[in-house]
Amino acid sequence: MAKTSKKSEQSAKNLLEGLTMLKKRIETSNEEYFAKLSEYGFEFSEKRIVEDYKRVKDTKTLENFYYEQYGRYIDDHQKDMLVNSDVFLTLIHRIIPNHFDITETGDPYFIERAIDDLYRNDLKKADQKEIEKVLKAMTVFSKTRNHHTLEGSLERFDMNGLFSDLIRACHNRNPEFRNLIREMYECFDDMDPKIFPSVYREVKKNPK
Repeated sequence: MAKTSKKSEQSAKNLLEGLTMLKKRIETSNEEYFAKLSEYGFEFSEKRIVEDYKRVKDTKTLENFYYEQYGRYIDDHQKDMLVNSDVFLTLIHRIIPNHFDITETGDPYFIERAIDDLYRNDLKKADQKEIEKVLKAMTVFSKTRNHHTLEGSLERFDMNGLFSDLIRACHNRNPEFRNLIREMYECFDDMDPKIFPSVYREVKKNPK
Protein backbone atom coordinates (compact mmCIF):
# COMPACT_ATOMS: atom_id res chain seq x y z
CA MET A 1 0.00 0.00 0.00
CA ALA A 2 2.87 2.38 0.87
CA LYS A 3 4.50 1.74 -2.52
CA THR A 4 1.23 2.50 -4.31
CA SER A 5 0.85 5.71 -2.31
CA LYS A 6 4.38 6.82 -3.17
CA LYS A 7 3.78 6.07 -6.85
CA SER A 8 0.58 8.11 -6.80
CA GLU A 9 2.35 11.01 -5.09
CA GLN A 10 5.16 10.92 -7.66
CA SER A 11 2.68 10.79 -10.56
CA ALA A 12 0.79 13.77 -9.14
CA LYS A 13 4.08 15.65 -8.66
CA ASN A 14 5.18 14.88 -12.24
CA LEU A 15 1.81 16.01 -13.59
CA LEU A 16 1.97 19.27 -11.64
CA GLU A 17 5.53 19.95 -12.82
CA GLY A 18 4.51 19.20 -16.42
CA LEU A 19 1.52 21.56 -16.25
CA THR A 20 3.63 24.28 -14.62
CA MET A 21 6.24 24.00 -17.37
CA LEU A 22 3.55 24.02 -20.08
CA LYS A 23 2.08 27.21 -18.58
CA LYS A 24 5.55 28.77 -18.43
CA ARG A 25 6.23 27.92 -22.08
CA ILE A 26 2.90 29.41 -23.16
CA GLU A 27 3.58 32.61 -21.21
CA THR A 28 7.17 33.02 -22.44
CA SER A 29 7.39 35.72 -25.12
CA ASN A 30 9.04 35.29 -28.50
CA GLU A 31 11.77 37.74 -27.46
CA GLU A 32 12.53 35.63 -24.37
CA TYR A 33 12.77 32.53 -26.57
CA PHE A 34 15.12 34.35 -28.96
CA ALA A 35 17.30 35.34 -25.98
CA LYS A 36 17.36 31.72 -24.78
CA LEU A 37 18.37 30.51 -28.25
CA SER A 38 21.19 33.05 -28.32
CA GLU A 39 22.56 31.40 -25.17
CA TYR A 40 23.17 28.35 -27.33
CA GLY A 41 24.84 30.52 -29.96
CA PHE A 42 21.86 30.60 -32.36
CA GLU A 43 20.62 34.00 -33.53
CA PHE A 44 16.90 34.02 -34.32
CA SER A 45 14.36 36.76 -34.85
CA GLU A 46 10.84 37.08 -36.23
CA LYS A 47 12.31 38.45 -39.47
CA ARG A 48 14.61 35.46 -39.88
CA ILE A 49 11.82 32.91 -39.34
CA VAL A 50 9.58 34.75 -41.85
CA GLU A 51 12.38 34.80 -44.44
CA ASP A 52 13.18 31.12 -43.90
CA TYR A 53 9.50 30.18 -44.17
CA LYS A 54 9.08 32.26 -47.33
CA ARG A 55 11.50 29.94 -49.13
CA VAL A 56 9.66 26.68 -48.30
CA LYS A 57 6.09 27.67 -47.25
CA ASP A 58 5.82 24.40 -45.35
CA THR A 59 5.93 24.13 -41.56
CA LYS A 60 7.09 20.53 -41.43
CA THR A 61 9.97 21.18 -43.84
CA LEU A 62 11.14 24.21 -41.89
CA GLU A 63 10.73 22.53 -38.50
CA ASN A 64 12.76 19.53 -39.69
CA PHE A 65 15.48 21.85 -41.00
CA TYR A 66 15.65 23.72 -37.69
CA TYR A 67 15.74 20.46 -35.76
CA GLU A 68 18.65 19.05 -37.76
CA GLN A 69 20.59 22.33 -37.67
CA TYR A 70 19.84 23.47 -34.11
CA GLY A 71 17.23 21.42 -32.25
CA ARG A 72 19.24 18.24 -31.98
CA TYR A 73 22.11 20.20 -30.39
CA ILE A 74 19.74 21.93 -27.95
CA ASP A 75 18.22 18.60 -26.85
CA ASP A 76 21.71 17.17 -26.30
CA HIS A 77 22.93 20.23 -24.37
CA GLN A 78 19.73 21.32 -22.65
CA LYS A 79 20.41 24.05 -20.09
CA ASP A 80 16.95 24.17 -18.53
CA MET A 81 13.51 22.66 -19.05
CA LEU A 82 12.06 25.73 -20.75
CA VAL A 83 13.77 25.37 -24.12
CA ASN A 84 14.10 22.19 -26.17
CA SER A 85 13.76 21.46 -29.89
CA ASP A 86 9.98 22.11 -29.67
CA VAL A 87 10.72 25.82 -29.39
CA PHE A 88 10.96 26.11 -33.19
CA LEU A 89 7.44 24.79 -33.79
CA THR A 90 6.18 27.13 -31.06
CA LEU A 91 7.76 30.13 -32.79
CA ILE A 92 6.56 29.08 -36.27
CA HIS A 93 3.07 28.50 -34.85
CA ARG A 94 3.01 32.01 -33.37
CA ILE A 95 4.74 34.03 -36.07
CA ILE A 96 3.82 32.64 -39.48
CA PRO A 97 0.01 33.21 -39.39
CA ASN A 98 0.71 36.94 -38.91
CA HIS A 99 2.59 37.09 -42.21
CA PHE A 100 1.10 34.42 -44.50
CA ASP A 101 -2.36 33.15 -45.42
CA ILE A 102 -3.10 29.46 -45.97
CA THR A 103 -4.55 30.25 -49.41
CA GLU A 104 -1.12 31.55 -50.34
CA THR A 105 0.98 28.74 -48.86
CA GLY A 106 -1.24 25.64 -48.88
CA ASP A 107 0.66 24.62 -45.74
CA PRO A 108 -0.98 21.42 -44.40
CA TYR A 109 -0.04 22.25 -40.79
CA PHE A 110 -2.02 25.50 -40.83
CA ILE A 111 -4.84 23.98 -42.92
CA GLU A 112 -5.30 21.38 -40.16
CA ARG A 113 -5.39 24.14 -37.55
CA ALA A 114 -8.06 26.00 -39.55
CA ILE A 115 -10.14 22.81 -39.82
CA ASP A 116 -9.81 22.20 -36.07
CA ASP A 117 -11.08 25.74 -35.44
CA LEU A 118 -14.10 25.19 -37.71
CA TYR A 119 -15.11 22.02 -35.89
CA ARG A 120 -14.33 23.40 -32.44
CA ASN A 121 -16.70 26.32 -33.00
CA ASP A 122 -19.60 24.25 -34.47
CA LEU A 123 -19.35 23.68 -38.21
CA LYS A 124 -23.07 24.34 -38.74
CA LYS A 125 -22.58 27.95 -37.60
CA ALA A 126 -19.29 28.50 -39.42
CA ASP A 127 -18.74 31.48 -41.69
CA GLN A 128 -18.83 30.14 -45.25
CA LYS A 129 -15.87 32.39 -46.14
CA GLU A 130 -13.74 30.51 -43.59
CA ILE A 131 -14.77 27.16 -45.09
CA GLU A 132 -14.04 28.42 -48.60
CA LYS A 133 -10.60 29.51 -47.37
CA VAL A 134 -9.82 25.93 -46.32
CA LEU A 135 -11.10 24.52 -49.62
CA LYS A 136 -9.05 27.04 -51.60
CA ALA A 137 -5.97 26.27 -49.49
CA MET A 138 -6.34 22.60 -50.38
CA THR A 139 -6.23 23.43 -54.10
CA VAL A 140 -3.06 25.47 -53.49
CA PHE A 141 -1.64 22.51 -51.55
CA SER A 142 -2.37 20.25 -54.54
CA LYS A 143 -0.90 22.58 -57.16
CA THR A 144 2.23 23.68 -55.33
CA ARG A 145 3.13 20.16 -54.21
CA ASN A 146 1.94 18.29 -57.33
CA HIS A 147 -0.23 16.16 -55.04
CA HIS A 148 -3.42 14.88 -56.65
CA THR A 149 -4.85 12.29 -54.26
CA LEU A 150 -7.21 13.55 -51.61
CA GLU A 151 -6.91 10.67 -49.18
CA GLY A 152 -3.69 10.98 -47.23
CA SER A 153 -3.30 14.68 -48.00
CA LEU A 154 -3.82 15.52 -44.34
CA GLU A 155 -2.83 12.71 -42.01
CA ARG A 156 -5.50 13.17 -39.33
CA PHE A 157 -8.59 13.27 -41.53
CA ASP A 158 -10.80 11.12 -43.74
CA MET A 159 -10.56 13.66 -46.53
CA ASN A 160 -13.62 12.75 -48.61
CA GLY A 161 -15.70 12.69 -45.43
CA LEU A 162 -14.22 16.00 -44.36
CA PHE A 163 -14.87 17.69 -47.70
CA SER A 164 -18.42 16.36 -47.73
CA ASP A 165 -19.03 17.93 -44.29
CA LEU A 166 -17.45 21.25 -45.23
CA ILE A 167 -19.29 21.61 -48.53
CA ARG A 168 -22.61 20.54 -47.00
CA ALA A 169 -22.24 23.41 -44.50
CA CYS A 170 -22.02 25.93 -47.37
CA HIS A 171 -25.48 27.15 -48.37
CA ASN A 172 -24.50 29.93 -50.77
CA ARG A 173 -23.71 27.86 -53.84
CA ASN A 174 -23.26 30.69 -56.30
CA PRO A 175 -21.18 30.40 -59.52
CA GLU A 176 -18.02 31.42 -57.66
CA PHE A 177 -18.50 28.62 -55.14
CA ARG A 178 -19.23 26.10 -57.89
CA ASN A 179 -16.01 27.17 -59.65
CA LEU A 180 -14.09 26.49 -56.43
CA ILE A 181 -15.55 22.98 -56.21
CA ARG A 182 -14.76 22.44 -59.88
CA GLU A 183 -11.16 23.41 -59.18
CA MET A 184 -11.06 20.86 -56.36
CA TYR A 185 -12.36 18.09 -58.62
CA GLU A 186 -9.68 19.05 -61.15
CA CYS A 187 -6.99 18.94 -58.46
CA PHE A 188 -7.91 15.67 -56.74
CA ASP A 189 -8.39 12.52 -58.81
CA ASP A 190 -10.10 10.61 -55.99
CA MET A 191 -12.56 13.26 -54.78
CA ASP A 192 -15.93 11.55 -54.33
CA PRO A 193 -18.38 12.40 -57.18
CA LYS A 194 -21.26 12.28 -54.67
CA ILE A 195 -19.95 15.31 -52.78
CA PHE A 196 -21.23 17.67 -55.50
CA PRO A 197 -22.66 15.56 -58.36
CA SER A 198 -23.69 18.39 -60.72
CA VAL A 199 -20.22 19.98 -60.64
CA TYR A 200 -18.57 16.60 -61.01
CA ARG A 201 -20.63 15.98 -64.17
CA GLU A 202 -19.59 19.37 -65.54
CA VAL A 203 -15.93 18.54 -64.95
CA LYS A 204 -16.24 15.20 -66.71
CA LYS A 205 -18.16 16.73 -69.59
CA ASN A 206 -15.78 19.69 -70.08
CA PRO A 207 -12.37 18.73 -68.72
CA LYS A 208 -9.55 21.25 -68.84
